[in-house]
Amino acid sequence: MPKRINPFKEQREGQIKEAALKLFSQKGFHNTTVTEISEAAGLGKGTIYWYWKSKEELAFSLVEDMLSAFLRLLEEAVGWEGAFREKFDRLLDEVIALYRVEKEHCRLLWKFRADRHYIFDQEYVRKVASYYLGMRKAIAALVEQGMEEGAIRRADADKLALAMLGAAEGLELEWLENEEYFDIGEGLKLVFGALLDGLGGET
Repeated sequence: MPKRINPFKEQREGQIKEAALKLFSQKGFHNTTVTEISEAAGLGKGTIYWYWKSKEELAFSLVEDMLSAFLRLLEEAVGWEGAFREKFDRLLDEVIALYRVEKEHCRLLWKFRADRHYIFDQEYVRKVASYYLGMRKAIAALVEQGMEEGAIRRADADKLALAMLGAAEGLELEWLENEEYFDIGEGLKLVFGALLDGLGGET
C-alpha cells in the first residue's frame, strides 16, 4: 500500500527545516534555541516537538536529508545504462548539481563533523557512518563495472572508492571555504577526469 502524503505536514516540516538550517548556519547549533527556530518558522514552539523530539534530532534530520540524497544518486548510478565513462561523466554532472542545491546542508555537516561527539550521541554518529559506507559501496560497485568493461585497470575497488570519496570531500571543503576563487564543478571535473585518465584502461 503506497505511503500517504500529508501536504500540510510536509509544508510545516519544510518551514521548520528551512528556519533551522539558516539559524544553525548563522549562529551555530549550541547558540540556536528551539524558540528561535519556531519564531523564524512562524510556528509555535510546541509544533516542533510534534515532528522531532529534540533540537539534536532536528539537526540530524537536516544532515540526513543531504546524505540520503547523495547516497540515492550514487546507488541509482550503478544501474544506469551505458558505458562506464559515459555513466561516470553523467554522475559527476548530477553530483555537481546536487552540491549546488545542498550547499548550506554541506556547510552545516562540516560544522557538525568538527564536534559531532558533542552534538550527536552515538546513535546518530553510527547513522552518519552508515551513509558514508553506503556511498563507498556504491562507488566501488561502479568502479568494478569500469574494471569489468576494461575502462579502468584492475585495482582494489574499495580503496579506490574510498580515495574518490575523500577527494570529493576535500574539494567540497575547499569550495565552501574559498567559493569566490574555487568552483566545485570545475574542481570535480578536473580531478576526476585526471584520475580516470591516469587509471587508464585495457582497451
